[in-house]
Amino acid sequence: IIKSSKPLLDEGFIEQSYVDAMIDSVKEHGPYIVIAPNIALPHARPESGSKKVGFSVLRLDKPVAFSDHDDHNVRLLIALSCVDSTTHLEILQSIVTILSDEEKHNAIFNAKTTKEILDIFS
Repeated sequence: IIKSSKPLLDEGFIEQSYVDAMIDSVKEHGPYIVIAPNIALPHARPESGSKKVGFSVLRLDKPVAFSDHDDHNVRLLIALSCVDSTTHLEILQSIVTILSDEEKHNAIFNAKTTKEILDIFS
């Protein structure tokens, strides 16, 4: 979560308190951010330190485990920064649309460069 949210933090989309809230939320509620095999959407409440709407993408070669269950192993983290519930739903819908497209989904996991991944989300 720390690594996946670093671009958002570095660019001023979120504050450190937002990163801490994302981590605390998973500790408290479990791996609810794992929305599909290999995919997690870390996020927190806007009032925790979200300043601008955006997201950052981190694809890992080796999965990170969010629990002892194999279906909670993640290779793609998309950290969300949402300023209210409306933007939260809009950005979530856009991301889910991309991820549910089998061709785009496969392209994300098979991409060789950062640019290839970013182009899929553009």
